[in-house]
This record gives sequence, C-alpha cells and structure tokens, in this order.
Amino acid sequence: MYNDIRKPTLLKDVPLLLIRGLSPIYYFCRYSNHQNSPTAEQIFLTHLNYSASLIRVLGEELKNQDLCNLTTRMRMLENIPQNNRLPELRDLTQHLTQVISEIRSEVEKIFKQQKSNFITMYNENVKKLSLLVVDNNNEPERVAKLESTLKNFCFYEVDKSSIQAYNYPDKLVKSDFVFYASTHPANIHTDVKTLKTYNKPGLAIAYIEKDGVVDRQAIRHGAQLQKSGFPVLYKVFTPIRLFTSVDKIYMKFQLNTS
Repeated sequence: MYNDIRKPTLLKDVPLLLIRGLSPIYYFCRYSNHQNSPTAEQIFLTHLNYSASLIRVLGEELKNQDLCNLTTRMRMLENIPQNNRLPELRDLTQHLTQVISEIRSEVEKIFKQQKSNFITMYNENVKKLSLLVVDNNNEPERVAKLESTLKNFCFYEVDKSSIQAYNYPDKLVKSDFVFYASTHPANIHTDVKTLKTYNKPGLAIAYIEKDGVVDRQAIRHGAQLQKSGFPVLYKVFTPIRLFTSVDKIYMKFQLNTS
C-alpha cells in the first residue's frame, strides 16, 4: 500500500488518520482467502467500522453527499465476495481521494478541530496490535524514538525490551509483532530465527548511516535477512511507512500468504 500511496492519484490529500484505518483493510482484502483467521477478520472489521465512521463524520460535518455515499460503500465491503473486495476498495479509495482533493481545505479544518476525537475513536474501537520493539544494539534513544512513533502516530500498543532482559521471552509471547531495532549486530540472524519458535511475525530496521558514516555491516546484514525471507525496512521511517509495513506483514502472516 505504501507504494500505492506514492502514486500520483491514490490517497493524495487523504489525512493520515484516515489512511491509518484503510491500511489493514487494504491488506486484508489483498491477502484474504477462504480460511481467514478470526484475528485477521476482527482487525479488518474494526478498521472498516472506524473508517466508515470517520468518513460519515466528515460527510455530515461538511454536508457532502458524496462522502455519505462512500460511507455506505465502505460498510458494504464486509458483505462483498472476497474476490471482488480489492477492486471495489481500490475504486472506492480513488473516489474518496477525488472528493477530498476537491474540498481539501475544509477537510483539513475538520481534522484540526477533531483530531483528538478521531484518535480516541480509533483507540477505543479497533483491534490493535501489540508490538514489541527490541533494542538489540544498545541504542536507547533511537529505540525510544521508534517506540514513540509506533505508539503515538501509528497507534499500536507498544512495549520494548532488550535481548538480555530476563522477561524478554515473556514479552515475546505476549506480543503480536516484533520489531528488531537494528540489523547491525551479527547475532541478528540468530535473533530472528527465534521468532519461528514463538510463531511470531517480525521486521528488522536497517539504519544505513550511524553518526554520519555509512553502516555497511547493517546494510549487509539487512540484505542477508531479506535473502532469507525476513522483512527488512530501510529509511525513511515515517508513520505511514511503518504502519503499512507492519499491517502488510501481519496480514500475510495471519492469512498464511507467502
């Protein structure tokens, strides 16, 4: 979805809080099959309800019938055959972008006025993932920044740990998704293999520079991880890039899609 976002038309001018709701919906529609997991279904349905509610509020506040119509289409996604969901969602999203682009300033005003209400709406109504951020390279400041972005802008439940922490195994068990904060350490390859034992999806962050110097070891380890099939994310680490990456990996994991 992140690559789609960068296309000239798709999601242009759509506020971040609305994109946040669309991301799990998109990946569920893209990877769903006839044996969907209850967890994936719950994430899909709660984000569908959140997105439809948000569009409804916009339509009512702006007295815009096009947005009200899109609310109805959004809610109908639940009952559309799986093979037809992704084309319908793409078409719906393109129409949403067109409508919002035409009244961009009015939409921005509503989001500025009701930002806290929309965040509360998200936090109280969606099925949220529990993320564990692992400081595997002794970089507390960098990890704290990543934790803050995932919690305050991606709206995940976030905990953090180190590999050496006595309760690290317990935190792995309780988490839905694991972030390794660096690909620099040589033992990253051993660490990610642990996730298979715990049956957890994960992602490694590759910082290509450290203190202004290219970190060739981090780049090399990142490439090796990707070759082995483990997801790696290189800069930039914007909220959209982070949550679309997590949502994609998690939905593929839950829906058993290779």
